[in-house]
Amino acid sequence: MLEDGKIYVLEYVGDSGSKQIIMAYKDFANDYKSGEIGSAVVLYGAEDFLMNWAVEKIAADNVDEEYRNIDYRVLNGEETGAYDILSEARAYSMFSPKRVVVIKNYLPMFRKTADAGMEELADYVTGLSGNADESPAILVFVIESDKSPNITSYGKQIIKNCRSYEMGKLEKPDLSAFITKRVRSKGKIISSRELHHIIDISGYFNRGSTYSLTQLDSDLEKLTGASGSDTIESSLIDEIMMGEGDKFVFDLVDALVAGKKGRALEIAETIIREEDGSMAVLALLGKQFEIMYDSLELTDKGMSMAQMAKATGVNEYRFKKAYTAAMRYSTEKIKSLLVYLYNLDRDIKSGDIDKDAALELFVVKAAR
Repeated sequence: MLEDGKIYVLEYVGDSGSKQIIMAYKDFANDYKSGEIGSAVVLYGAEDFLMNWAVEKIAADNVDEEYRNIDYRVLNGEETGAYDILSEARAYSMFSPKRVVVIKNYLPMFRKTADAGMEELADYVTGLSGNADESPAILVFVIESDKSPNITSYGKQIIKNCRSYEMGKLEKPDLSAFITKRVRSKGKIISSRELHHIIDISGYFNRGSTYSLTQLDSDLEKLTGASGSDTIESSLIDEIMMGEGDKFVFDLVDALVAGKKGRALEIAETIIREEDGSMAVLALLGKQFEIMYDSLELTDKGMSMAQMAKATGVNEYRFKKAYTAAMRYSTEKIKSLLVYLYNLDRDIKSGDIDKDAALELFVVKAAR
């Protein structure tokens, strides 16, 4: 999946006001293949997974595996100064074609701070830009996802003067290819419907989502390992990727809106048997009924499902579940149940009612 292909190019306006091209992971793949990354590289953005992939590619191709402990260096940039980085950059490899020096989160690049030698370091990497022959080492600056939103003017200067690649979130076709490739590498098959179910339930494209490729890769590993057949089924996706509390809430709400009081009480009893399960599920029920209420209000404004999910910042899968349930209640019913949930929360916290009894009372009241 991480191969040559369509290139996504982003732009930002630097301090001088001029546009600067920031290249995504496919540009990195193309530049690397053609030998154009030089000896000073900056990787940053939302996807640590892609940054780790790029670092590993550089290391694997330039440092002999048996000499990694000598010719491959990873520095903690929050504790390492510019002169130490320069010393590592200027040292020659012992046995490999090149030394690779990775500097993770060099502090002045994302926090305004002084470091003796930081300007000398900036001048040094500027001289290496696009030239792989000027340095005995390849310098790779990595600004991890949690630091990338805070890049300083100094960081932007380094980015401008190096080969820089913003490893942002994947577009949907690329994410689909990412999932398909990993599933197939484990000897499994996934249909288009289940593939899109994974994307929906993950919330990868939701506004403000922190779900990343690293988490997705871990979930896919669990899915393929847990699947007892050649195909990945929706029920397994729900089991692996959906939190236990969410699953209880979705099943419970489905039973409530269908008027299946007996089934709803069975689910409630299962929740009660879990330690502190009632309190957590009551909180999730409150959130779900809030989304249900919002969905009816936004429907009146003529919004599509995708627009409503985006407007609320809610995982589209969760929003669809809430919207479907809400259509079987009236706005007044949902509002009264929300008020009832708020009052139950208050009464539980004040010690006026037991949390397990509160859950059972809500189920009885909410069942149509």
